[in-house]
Amino acid sequence: MSVPPGAPAPARRSSGWLWLLATFALLVLVGVLGTWLQPDVLFEGQGSFASVEVVEHPDGLRELTFDGGPARQSALYPDDPLRLVLPYSRTAMIGPALVAPDARMLFVGLGGGAMPRFVHATHPAARIEVAEIEPLVVQAARDWFGFETDARMQVHTTDGRAFIEAADPGRWDLIVLDAFAEDGVPDALTTREFLEAVQRALAPGGVVASNLHTAVDEYPGMVATYQAVFEQVVEVDVSGRRQRILLAAGAMPVLTEGALAEAARAWEGRIGVELGLPAEVVAGFRVPDARGAAVLVDGS
Repeated sequence: MSVPPGAPAPARRSSGWLWLLATFALLVLVGVLGTWLQPDVLFEGQGSFASVEVVEHPDGLRELTFDGGPARQSALYPDDPLRLVLPYSRTAMIGPALVAPDARMLFVGLGGGAMPRFVHATHPAARIEVAEIEPLVVQAARDWFGFETDARMQVHTTDGRAFIEAADPGRWDLIVLDAFAEDGVPDALTTREFLEAVQRALAPGGVVASNLHTAVDEYPGMVATYQAVFEQVVEVDVSGRRQRILLAAGAMPVLTEGALAEAARAWEGRIGVELGLPAEVVAGFRVPDARGAAVLVDGS
């Protein structure tokens, strides 16, 4: 067909079909990739206190969640105990950095076992105990996350508060409090009475490291309660999260920014693993101010 001079060229009818075909192909590709990238559900079960789900991503990362909630209770690579995935778990290692290589440690809350496994792998002289109230979490950690017990690593399927209250005075050099339900720290693990039991269970020079979320209404009261029981209370921000690791101790060890950063540097050199902990301490160190917050007590 001839086109008069100056007249617009006719539209190519095939261009519309090509656009539709390309769009369809793109949608199919996105759907396929989306399906491929979805994690596989490895385990689902109803426990005594929560429903438990374990999923695995295509790169091998496994995650543990409770009650179908979005918050990850644990995330780790089962074959790589030296890889701490969740940012707070790396920051929490300031606790082990403050005690001796052969320290006696207690973790309250197991999850997938990322932190106990890391300490077990990097502290061959340490003695580690874990208190976990949910039997199904212990089973999931064993079956899906590579958690194992031996002469240096023991797990107690029990209530963490009751376990600490029944312990001999001075039993542990470090207590790491990392027990969470989907809606936050259980009330029984936030009160003055509980923290006084924690204080009794610490050896002289012992340290508490507690994982706290700053977004919850109870946060100021939790900090005030620690300050009512312990002589020293400081925090380290978890980078990029509304989360802090609170450290509490008596007169020793000294919990200043400089002392923590130096302890972190020496610790990373000793274990031969770089987590960036000294920089994390310098960037996130703070002395919390809980003035005006009520101390939390049993029954309140």
